[in-house]
Amino acid sequence: MPDRVASEACHCSALREAARRVTRLYDDVLAPTGLGMNQFSILARLDRVGPSTIHDLAGLLVMDRSTLGHLLRPLEKRGLVRLAVSEQDGRRRVTALTPAGRGLVARGRPLWARAQRRFASAVGGKAALDLCLVLRQVATADF
Repeated sequence: MPDRVASEACHCSALREAARRVTRLYDDVLAPTGLGMNQFSILARLDRVGPSTIHDLAGLLVMDRSTLGHLLRPLEKRGLVRLAVSEQDGRRRVTALTPAGRGLVARGRPLWARAQRRFASAVGGKAALDLCLVLRQVATADF
C-alpha cells in the first residue's frame, strides 16, 4: 500500500500541506508581534534588502504583485512600511520599512529563531537543512 500512495502523491498537494503546517508553527510563535509568517517574512526581507519596488520585492518573495499588495496594506496601516511612488519610474511603487517596522522585525527575530529550532528539532537538523536546499531548488526551478 505505501508504494501505491507514494506513486499517487501529488507534489503540489504535499508541498502545500507541509507549508500550511509549518506556517501554523511560525504564526503561533510570532503571535506576540501581531504578525503572521507572511507579514513577518515581508518585513524581514525589506530589513535585509532595503527599500524595494513592489515588483522586485514580489520576485524576491516568489509571490505575485497583487498578493504582495494585499499583504502590504495592513502593514502600511500599522505604520510598519511606507509606500511611495518611485522617483525613477512614476508607475512603480517603492516600499520601505519604517522605524516601527524595523523595531518589530528586531522583536520578532528571536521568536522566529525559536520556530526555526522547533522545526529542526522535530524533523532533525540535517533534514531541515537538506529540505531548505531542496525547497530553494524548487522555488527557482524553471518548470
